[in-house]
Amino acid sequence: MQEALKTDRLVLRHFTFDDAPRVRELVGNWKVARMLARVAYPYGDGLAEEWIAGHQQGRATGKSFPFAIEKDGELVGCVGLDAQEDGRAYEIGYWIGEPYWNKGIATEAGRALVAHAFDRSPADRLTAGHLAENHASGSVLTKLGFRYIGEAHIWSEARREKVHGLRMMLKRDAARPASESGR
Repeated sequence: MQEALKTDRLVLRHFTFDDAPRVRELVGNWKVARMLARVAYPYGDGLAEEWIAGHQQGRATGKSFPFAIEKDGELVGCVGLDAQEDGRAYEIGYWIGEPYWNKGIATEAGRALVAHAFDRSPADRLTAGHLAENHASGSVLTKLGFRYIGEAHIWSEARREKVHGLRMMLKRDAARPASESGR
């Protein structure tokens, strides 16, 4: 998958080690971390660097494609794809720093990544999940065309417990071109 994607307001690019302090600042916020499955809280020193260090190998093996979300030259969040074992699907995930919530950033970034995934890969579907209490994430995924397919108990590293989650899917033939839907 390519180096950078551009939307009207955003640039989706690869992370660099220079992003580590900003990643720590944004994802180390309890309000962000508590809504994610894989992020520890507190988000200790070295975790951002360790995470970023694994990106190149993930891309090289076709397993994961994380993108930094940049708005006006500032890192505001992350969106990415992880290959599923069957090779026909990717899991999409994202987080947005609290100061940037409710500004359409997750939807805009997600729309670009969905189009990119279906344009550049043989995937026939994308999957996603969100904590049941995270209605904002459910709204983003619904705007992207995802539909609910089930429930799950999802481990939350920040909370150190399993929480109620909802699973969603978007099939290639149901994906809408970016020009057909608003922010």
